[in-house]
Amino acid sequence: MEQENGTSSSEDIQEKVEKRKAYIKVVFLKVGEIDTLKEFFVADVFVQIRWREPSLDKPATEGQRMKQVLTGALKSLTQNYIEISKTKSKKFQYENYWDPKIVFQNVLSESKHSEWKVMRHYDEGEAYIVQKHRLKATFSENLELALFPFDIQDLTLIISTELSEAEVELEEDLEEMSSVQIDSFAKEQEWTLHECVSFTPKVTTKAYTNPKFKNPTVVAGCFAGRRAGFFIWNVMLIMTLISSLSLATFAVDRGLPQNRLQLSFTLVLTGVAFKFVANQSIPKISYLTHLDRYILGSMIFLYLVCIWHGVVTLIEGVAAGAEADRDAFIVFASSFACLQVMFIISVVISGYQRYSNVKKIERKYQEKIGKRLAFEKESTKKKTRVSSMDV
Repeated sequence: MEQENGTSSSEDIQEKVEKRKAYIKVVFLKVGEIDTLKEFFVADVFVQIRWREPSLDKPATEGQRMKQVLTGALKSLTQNYIEISKTKSKKFQYENYWDPKIVFQNVLSESKHSEWKVMRHYDEGEAYIVQKHRLKATFSENLELALFPFDIQDLTLIISTELSEAEVELEEDLEEMSSVQIDSFAKEQEWTLHECVSFTPKVTTKAYTNPKFKNPTVVAGCFAGRRAGFFIWNVMLIMTLISSLSLATFAVDRGLPQNRLQLSFTLVLTGVAFKFVANQSIPKISYLTHLDRYILGSMIFLYLVCIWHGVVTLIEGVAAGAEADRDAFIVFASSFACLQVMFIISVVISGYQRYSNVKKIERKYQEKIGKRLAFEKESTKKKTRVSSMDV
């Protein structure tokens, strides 16, 4: 009986837990180094979490309405809330009120982390507690390198909570939009930073807790597209020249296969050296990137040319050998040109798909901003009409 009573009482307690909503705003103030090899990035991020606190609501009296009208006339008609100053907020005992217990999951190291809280009353008297974080840190990021060096990377901040999904729900703040400060981007020569922020809700579980106990999580991220010029001119172009030089080995007399093979082997070893250079730019991953495919394709081409120079010596007859050698040259030259065109087409198609997905997210982000600006403009007109009637 005691166990049954204990079980029922615990269930009653869970049912009595009020689920709160926490609204999150993320501003990427400055994005620094993006390390492809070690898979991390450095950023200065501002995070704001606000939630309703009904116990602190206050009624909108005539005096408060008049004060809001006068304050709006002096400062800005678009201001829709009053924020208590930090000196006053220090006297407020925030620990006596509910807290979402926010944690940042993918932080590797912090150079600076400032946290403070303020309380805001909106026009209707609704009270919100606002928790703010200024975070300068190094964040881990699983980079998707299949399109390297023509890739667009998600630079994400994983925001979670120690509370369960039955206690809190994390959502994007649509009243105060998130943003990216692209003017202060430190790596403009290597990357192009897109001016939008994406929010992806998910649920996570901790290894040391019950798997049924799930924590709500929000993944807030911006997008950085790699500038591929360095790899195009310094790796891919050089590899193209090396592999195309294998066609010049057909100019050596067919009766000197040792000279042909010597030149071909030299080109293969040069390609291997370039492969090692490319491996130093990306982490040890189990799949091929665009750069890997191009270099391996060029080396396979060189390998086939070497094989042909060994096989052509087995053809009997001078005329038959010369004709076969000429046909092989035409086949190799045509195959080399076709492979270059096919690689360019594959890069354009795969890159366009990724680019179009990012552009779609960017359009949705601009639509949210447009709706928010239209709402603020309409609310400003309503306030102006109400204030003129009161006056």
